[in-house]
Amino acid sequence: MKRMILVGVALVLATAVFFAWRWYRSDDQIRVLATEVVSRGTVRQVLEQTGIVKAQVGAIVKIGARATGTIDRMLVKVGDEVRKEQLVARIDNREIGAQVREAEAALQGAETELSRIRQVYPLRIREAEANLALAEAQARYQAGNLLRITALADSGVVSRDELENTRQRAEVEQRRQAALQAALERERREYLDQARKAEQVLEQARAGLAALRVRASYTLIHSPIAGVVSQVTAQEGETIVAGLQVANLITVLDPSRLEMWIYVDETDIGRVRHGQAVEFRVDAYPGRIFPGTVAEIYPEPEIRDNIVYYRALVAIDDEQAQWLRPEMTTQVQIVVAEKAQVLRLPNMALKWVDGRQVVFAVDAAGAVRELQPELGLTGLQYSEILGGLAEGQRVATQVELGSARAAAGGGPRPGSGAGGGGGRGPR
Repeated sequence: MKRMILVGVALVLATAVFFAWRWYRSDDQIRVLATEVVSRGTVRQVLEQTGIVKAQVGAIVKIGARATGTIDRMLVKVGDEVRKEQLVARIDNREIGAQVREAEAALQGAETELSRIRQVYPLRIREAEANLALAEAQARYQAGNLLRITALADSGVVSRDELENTRQRAEVEQRRQAALQAALERERREYLDQARKAEQVLEQARAGLAALRVRASYTLIHSPIAGVVSQVTAQEGETIVAGLQVANLITVLDPSRLEMWIYVDETDIGRVRHGQAVEFRVDAYPGRIFPGTVAEIYPEPEIRDNIVYYRALVAIDDEQAQWLRPEMTTQVQIVVAEKAQVLRLPNMALKWVDGRQVVFAVDAAGAVRELQPELGLTGLQYSEILGGLAEGQRVATQVELGSARAAAGGGPRPGSGAGGGGGRGPR
């Protein structure tokens, strides 16, 4: 009985040793699961970053009210399209309207007064000029008569009393002429003064009316831009009190004026340049790629969560704006370097074995050779081949290595330059 047990145990041990030996021999073999052919094409080195779609400066306008009063009419609602200068709301303007009519009446009175002055004073001046001309004629006559009477008095024809009377009349006419001349000058000066005062009153009335009309215009709310109403914060019947801060009523957004902000990590900003090509995606349209270029790099950093970022600006055209919305998060690839029609292989074919980056080449007979190619530009999906492989050569992209070999996943190790530090961008 013991002998049979020993024989059974020996058979079990022999079977286990046999299968372990077969497993060890099979596990030591390289098994190729998928292959690709070395070909020519484009290799791009990109930085992966996070971006945000933003409205351009001036594309979002919060329309407020500078007038105090009750909202008489709210003419738009959220989602309505509005034109530039379109009336969107109206505030009760009865009080300011009465003040405008009062100012219009005051202006009309000032115009009437100025017209009266311009009509009356010229007549008074002409009357004073006529009286002065008459006095001048009388003075000349009396002066000539005084000369004749003086000659007659020297001859003894007339008496001295008559000579004195004639001299007195001549002096009276001269003084009367001087008085009328002074009156004429006074009329002229008064005309200029009254006309100037009336013109000032008229200008004040015009300015007051203009100011009231401006205040009245505050009761009519117009959209300064064309776009879509995104917010309405007040309704008909509500009272608006205008104080130090303007009361916002309506927000209008121009959806065609968008741009994208890319938050580039400080470790990558040295490789970003003006004019570099950019491709980005949004979660709303995962299969769509939006192209663009770096238009501007802001010099001032933004520090968030103790990480320093620099903002790069990408313009969004009208066609792209039809698909995008403000505040959408974007996954961005900035093309740092690009080579076309170079010999390349997929990064999945690059394997790390014993600390070396190698490629497993497969010949027509299925034999596998381990090669160490010379690489150039490294991209996210493909890497440039400078030597060690030929065009058309087949390489393994998925392999199972034996237990006697050290292996790591396909593709370059971190830090090889295949990509960038994406996914950390702040919102």
